[in-house]
Amino acid sequence: MKIALCLSGGALRASAQIGALRFLEERGVRIGAVSGSSAGAVVALLLAAGWESRRIEDFLRSLRRRDLFRPERGPGIFGLGGVEKLLRSTLGELRYEELSIPCYSCVTELKTGKCRYLNAGDPIANVLASSSLTPLFGPRKIDGVSFIDGGFSDNLPVTPLKAHALPILSLDVNPLPTVMPGGFRDLLLHSVMIVLNRNIRPSLAMSDAYLQFRSVAGMHLFDFRAVGEALRGGYREIEAAWPGLERRLRERAQVL
Repeated sequence: MKIALCLSGGALRASAQIGALRFLEERGVRIGAVSGSSAGAVVALLLAAGWESRRIEDFLRSLRRRDLFRPERGPGIFGLGGVEKLLRSTLGELRYEELSIPCYSCVTELKTGKCRYLNAGDPIANVLASSSLTPLFGPRKIDGVSFIDGGFSDNLPVTPLKAHALPILSLDVNPLPTVMPGGFRDLLLHSVMIVLNRNIRPSLAMSDAYLQFRSVAGMHLFDFRAVGEALRGGYREIEAAWPGLERRLRERAQVL
């Protein structure tokens, strides 16, 4: 079966999506187009570049806190220079024409708040713009336009995948935490999850199959220690949900 795949943002929670990719590979499911916001955009690009889940996992595990949290002079507290260096050292001067499948990175225009789905220009610059979670990270300029995290405008970017005659599977890593927030950090995380869950509602209606990973509900966005469990949880959850997901995807494929 061939599908289009949509990946939500969610920082290191995107580890669950990588676990799900491993399951899809084992099932022989082929990806014909992919889109993503924020961390999901990074995973989407690596997938479109021909990487299998194991290699994407190795890249994720190679990240260190210092790669994400490098102090930067500017409107953001930190910069994504460390991540950019890793991406460019592994992918080189990658171009969209070299990707194995169509790939879209969702970004948000800082000036207008509008979302855009980028699939031209510099793919690495686009995914970094999609991952610029302000004010933690500063905006990224592309052709003179300042962009911020795609999750602010569309954290489940199904829209560009509708152009492809493929059933769409959406994988979301932002469930509401199961425990009511106590301290400042928990309250902030809970508030962000509320915003993201409302922001994806139009995309849910456009998805042919949708899975939200409950196993990462208690995981903080930048908890490096929880990456392994998130990977395993993602695999387990899609495995359990697959009969229903597969049925909906096959039903949609029959009418496309």
